[in-house]
Amino acid sequence: MKNILYNLKEVAIRFIKDDIMALSSQLAYSLIFSFFPFLIFMISLIGYIPIESGDLITMLNGILPSEILKLMNETILNIVNVRNDKTLFLSLVFTIWSASSGFQAVIKGLNKAYEVDEDRHISKIYMISILCTLGIILIMLITILLLVFGALLGRFLMWKFNLPVEFNFIWNVTRYIIILLSISIIFAALYKYTPSIKLMWYQVIPGVVASTLSLVLVSICFAFYVNNFANYSLLYGSIGAVIALLTWLFILSNITIIGGEINASIYKNKNHF
Repeated sequence: MKNILYNLKEVAIRFIKDDIMALSSQLAYSLIFSFFPFLIFMISLIGYIPIESGDLITMLNGILPSEILKLMNETILNIVNVRNDKTLFLSLVFTIWSASSGFQAVIKGLNKAYEVDEDRHISKIYMISILCTLGIILIMLITILLLVFGALLGRFLMWKFNLPVEFNFIWNVTRYIIILLSISIIFAALYKYTPSIKLMWYQVIPGVVASTLSLVLVSICFAFYVNNFANYSLLYGSIGAVIALLTWLFILSNITIIGGEINASIYKNKNHF
């Protein structure tokens, strides 16, 4: 208990000392540029599945705040109804480029957390950033597939293999477990490979657990808050949805970097460097 309180105190001190808010702002700013190319890529990919745009919007309504969904609505309609291979390729390239630039903030923040200087070649840093971006894209594909099409896939499996009704409950539990594991894997890779220090997998587990649980809880709470209490359109007018999206990305950026700070605090406590 004493060690937990000490580590929490260390994280709070580091939050101010390492200027986490500024680094999170930088990451969120880069993510906002990569969000729409990524959205175009995802919707273009989904566009090759035999599904109506209205059905897709209905399914997304259950997992996204209404303000953000309003912002995406027209884009979804245009892309799903008009399939374009060039749009698919260019959106993927721009997503990787813009998001990998944002990961420079994560690398800088985690190096600060471990109090180490960056000694890797610039090409290696960019390669790590691109691989992390590709990893996140893969995880997002799995997550969206299971969240948006999970129920449909479950019904298909029941029909195909003649499974009992109880399978539906087991499938719903399983798909959320897969989503949590997918998020945990990308956080683990992020915390292990982005800092300029050699770490073992077990050394990043505390930050992974904290970030994964925080990400899920904060996303649910933020969606509930936006949908039920906050009227961003009333306050900010036509850019209300953009403000809601930017706020969400800023919170997620803070969670990502704070998870690294937790790992660094525990590492420092055990190794006394």
